[in-house]
Amino acid sequence: MAFKVNPAGARLLKAVHIFCTTLWIGGLLTFVPLVYNMPLTDAAATRITYLNMRAIAWNVIGWGGITSFVTGLLNSLLTSWGLFRHTWIKVKLVSVIGMILFGMCYSEQRMLDNISILESGPQLALTDPVFLRNHQALMYVAPVQLLGFFIIVLISVIKPWMKRHKPGRLPAAD
Repeated sequence: MAFKVNPAGARLLKAVHIFCTTLWIGGLLTFVPLVYNMPLTDAAATRITYLNMRAIAWNVIGWGGITSFVTGLLNSLLTSWGLFRHTWIKVKLVSVIGMILFGMCYSEQRMLDNISILESGPQLALTDPVFLRNHQALMYVAPVQLLGFFIIVLISVIKPWMKRHKPGRLPAAD
């Protein structure tokens, strides 16, 4: 039999997982007002806003996302839930991996490209078509990513596609 945590350990692991997920979502929530209220008429203020977004992305979203992923894996592997036992866990796992990869490969790249454009020619950056496309993409992406998080949280709460216990039999304790 594989190592499993006791009920107190499972509750602690779940609490840490929820905290890390909250960091991840909270970091993304801060992007919405920053990206929508960015002063695209002032290159210096825009650059500072993008640098703040980068700091949030790396220090809050990044660490929240990675630790949420790791604690979610540990929660699945070290409790009776199992990683591949329930369809809702598999869907959540694939969704979280997708969110991490999308954030790292798409959103972060747009942000870093815009920082680079701002640092190479601040006055021309605000009219640069690549800069403006990247900025508009970030404006669309942040709410879509928040919707993705809402769906992942909804899956965690509702647990659709879960195997139900037979009448007269209690489910395994977690």
